[in-house]
Amino acid sequence: MRRGPRGILQPVPVPTKPGADPIPRHVGIPSWVQEGLATYFEAPAGATWAGVGAVNEQRLALYKALDRLDYIARMATRDGTVDGQRLGLDVGERRQAVEVQPASTRRDRPKLPVVDGLDAVEHHHALARPERLGLPGPGCWPERGADGAVHGDGRPRCDLDREPGDHGDRDERCAGRVGSGDLCRHRAERRRAAREKTRAVSLDALPPEQLHAHAHPLLAAWGKLGRDFIRMLDGFDDADATRKQYNSLRLDLFSDGDGDTLLQQIQAAIRDLRPVGEHARLPLAEDDHSLEFHVAHSAQREVEVLHDQCLNWLAQKAADAPLRPRDIVVMVPDLQKWIPAIHAVFGQYPRHDTRYIPYEIADTKERQQNPLLIALEWLLKLPDQRCSQSQIRDLLEVPALAQRFRIRENDLPLLARWIEGAGIRWGLDDAHRQRLGLGATGAQNSWLFGLERMLTGYANGDRSSFDGIAPYGEVAGLDAVLAGSLAELLHQLQRWSHRLLQVYTPVEWAAVFRELVSQFFDAADERDKMTLLQAEQGLQRWVDDCALAQFDQPLQLSVAAEAWLSQVDEPDLNQRFMSGGVTFCTLMPMRAVPFKVVCLLGMNDGDYPRRTPSADFDLLRMPGMQRPGDRSRREDDRYLMLEALLAARQKLYVSWTGRSIRDNSWQPPSVLVSQLRDYIAQCWQLPAHGLLTEHPLQPFSRRYFETSPSLTWAREWAAVHAESAIAAPLSLTPPDAGQKLSIRQLAEFLRQPVKAFMAQRLQIRFDQDSAQSQDDEPFAIDGLENWALISRLTERDQISASDLNTQLQQRLDTIRREGVLPLSHTGDQIADSLIGEAEPVLRTWQRLMQEAGEASGTQQWRYSNGQITVEDWSGGLVEDGQGWRLLDFTPSRLTNGQKKKPLAVAEKLWQPWIRQLLASAQGVALTQLMVGRDAWLEMPSLPQAEAQQSLNKLLQIWMQGMTRPLGISSGSAMEWLRKNQDLRAAQSAYEGDAFNPGEVDKDLALARCWPDFASMQQAGEFTEIAEALYQPLLIWAESQVAVHMLDTEEAAQEKRDE
Repeated sequence: MRRGPRGILQPVPVPTKPGADPIPRHVGIPSWVQEGLATYFEAPAGATWAGVGAVNEQRLALYKALDRLDYIARMATRDGTVDGQRLGLDVGERRQAVEVQPASTRRDRPKLPVVDGLDAVEHHHALARPERLGLPGPGCWPERGADGAVHGDGRPRCDLDREPGDHGDRDERCAGRVGSGDLCRHRAERRRAAREKTRAVSLDALPPEQLHAHAHPLLAAWGKLGRDFIRMLDGFDDADATRKQYNSLRLDLFSDGDGDTLLQQIQAAIRDLRPVGEHARLPLAEDDHSLEFHVAHSAQREVEVLHDQCLNWLAQKAADAPLRPRDIVVMVPDLQKWIPAIHAVFGQYPRHDTRYIPYEIADTKERQQNPLLIALEWLLKLPDQRCSQSQIRDLLEVPALAQRFRIRENDLPLLARWIEGAGIRWGLDDAHRQRLGLGATGAQNSWLFGLERMLTGYANGDRSSFDGIAPYGEVAGLDAVLAGSLAELLHQLQRWSHRLLQVYTPVEWAAVFRELVSQFFDAADERDKMTLLQAEQGLQRWVDDCALAQFDQPLQLSVAAEAWLSQVDEPDLNQRFMSGGVTFCTLMPMRAVPFKVVCLLGMNDGDYPRRTPSADFDLLRMPGMQRPGDRSRREDDRYLMLEALLAARQKLYVSWTGRSIRDNSWQPPSVLVSQLRDYIAQCWQLPAHGLLTEHPLQPFSRRYFETSPSLTWAREWAAVHAESAIAAPLSLTPPDAGQKLSIRQLAEFLRQPVKAFMAQRLQIRFDQDSAQSQDDEPFAIDGLENWALISRLTERDQISASDLNTQLQQRLDTIRREGVLPLSHTGDQIADSLIGEAEPVLRTWQRLMQEAGEASGTQQWRYSNGQITVEDWSGGLVEDGQGWRLLDFTPSRLTNGQKKKPLAVAEKLWQPWIRQLLASAQGVALTQLMVGRDAWLEMPSLPQAEAQQSLNKLLQIWMQGMTRPLGISSGSAMEWLRKNQDLRAAQSAYEGDAFNPGEVDKDLALARCWPDFASMQQAGEFTEIAEALYQPLLIWAESQVAVHMLDTEEAAQEKRDE
């Protein structure tokens, strides 16, 4: 057969021997078949084989010859051997049958009986493949009546047009011609049953969900691209020409047998086109690890698990050739997302470490991984860059550029802190922002704005402004040279952002590019020297090519830069696909070459098959426009999955992110992985785990070390999980007797005992500076920033009541010049809000100062329980005849927000509570006044015995807390006391919920010692310590502390509304 346009089958002329009957002579041809043939070829109604006309006789011989060849091939395939004598074949026909017989059916196949007569012809046509059904078969003839007239419209009728099983009319006609006896009816019924059992089904007419029942399910689901390609290739194939050129052409590329492992059996089933129903459901061997599925929590964990598995494979001793790193290929959907994780995991061990595995990342360009070329490409796009904080900081981390501007690696953290503190966000200056169309933002938060603040602070300090520039006083000492290096870099960036806007000829561009490289880069090592040399050579090749083509027209920067970088990025011998190590590559055509181990990572739902964004105008997606061979990303990925499955020689490793890193919930794999797992579950008897291995969230999990041998090669974590390391809980000796404490240290312990133990006893602080760059100017301020600004506005020194508004406005202008507030109307609204909050606080403070009088002295507080001594000083005390009065201030809110009955929040009174205990324990009457943002509190003194009892209990618990982490936290304890000792409320406060973070999320010390509330309760001291430490404070704050609300605008408005 030959395929014409659009894959339509067309007959191919096949020569036949003169005088040879294309049909075996012992096969009887019924009369109704002869009559149908005669009618079909426009012959008289009573025509026989010899009565067909000359022209129609040639056509009939052609069809009979094609039928003959198809019959021979089909009988050979069904029988497994060619019995030439039974089929009536001569020597040439036997040789032809052997050649057309598939290699997979010649040996070890059971023989099937060959039927004779009409059954053989009908049996042959019933087994014909869908492509062969384009020829007229025995059921394609027009119907005739008893008088020989053609019934119906006279068109040929095909059995495929009938409903399934609708063959009764033809069988009844055949049986009627023989007779009406039981024998004829029995033969007709037998033939009908045989046809229904073995009748070929057109796969194109079946819905997709039923294809698996008639073919191999993986081929049906993944092999569309291959089928279309073979069909199109077959349309250009000329069998006669090939046969004439190659007399004995025979290629057998298939292996024999079903294999011993699961992977080999799957490949054999695909080779033999074995449907699901013909699988024997064999059990797997216990040591069969040829196909593995692994689930991790992230891409980083997938690579870590793969590294451990590679070490296991390489350490195994094989009977034949051992596995080498070059025998392993790892394919991922998007390689660029995996490169950082690959370098972090496979590059963490030095070459002398036994765990080092050589690896190579293919499908990557030098421009994508060489820091110098990345920086060069960024500089060549400088006129269009925003020059954000993160971009310039990334430039400073390039060794060649840092070498050029004399910036050392250990200077980068200090320089980053200066950049952040000076308020730098994006843009070189005002002119640069105007070129980008954003001139309305002005120069605030630009690089020039921040640099001027640094230099002004270095020259004048942080107290005096100059020419409207708010100084940044952190730049001082010998480290100020870094500000000069940063100024030089910004000057070069400003200069080149203007120069690169021009157009030049190729020769002029070459000179400009050479000057750019010399101004920004100085090779720091041999790799940088080689990169700069390659850049120079690529630039010279581009200039020579332009000169050879006699091209000297002016070019834009984008064209010239891409032409230069493309010369640098040309592939060479150093960029090989297989270089002797583990190969990482992208899933793409021509990558599924045979490897002993094939690993597929990132097989997540939605990530593979990959999706291509649909274009707005796509003719291929219009109805009726699709043709075989049209490219489709999803179909390509399905076929690539099939190729990867067939390319694995010993092992196929599949991994995906199957657990959420947030809540450990299940995440489904790719639909292709699900299809593969379902197919294996249907056709083999699998163990309980179903070839799936789930890995924990961390590489140091205890699960890895609970088995022998351990499941990981990270021996650094083995000591952590050793029995000797976890046998005894952490416990230190008590503090030395006579140790002195301050009010602040006791308040820190009361605020968070576990954090105080880490900081005061172990000298461990978990507070980390934020290394995240802020690339956008502020559009709003959060709660912490609002607290800091209110604190600055309400500084009590150098402020008078006469011109309070003026002084607040001056302080606010200073804050504006520092670039802290947003621009334009948003900044004005925030400024008005800050003044509205700060003014009532300052007025209340001034009023209370006038009522109390001038401060007259200081007081020393001292108390000892025999082992620990608390000693501190308090200034600004005012004597009122009955004792001392102390006025204090905090920028925080002090009440619970209730309007009718406001209560003081105990969590805001740690230091006042400790000071009150010390004063009352000494017998000193102390009344504390504290002004906050929403109210001012009046805190009376306590009875001396009660104060001494509470203070002794506090010191006793402090000594316990300095020997081990206590099973308590202030937030959960306060919530437990407020909610009538409800443990569920305490747990909610400690762990949080989906919308509000808990205490453990805010404090790393708590998370290290007590990761959840249940583990903290196991210490068995939560209730006792909560009642001893926090219940006296809570009773004092809610019952004895008097609350006086401030006269703010909101309070005045509420009074007017009432």
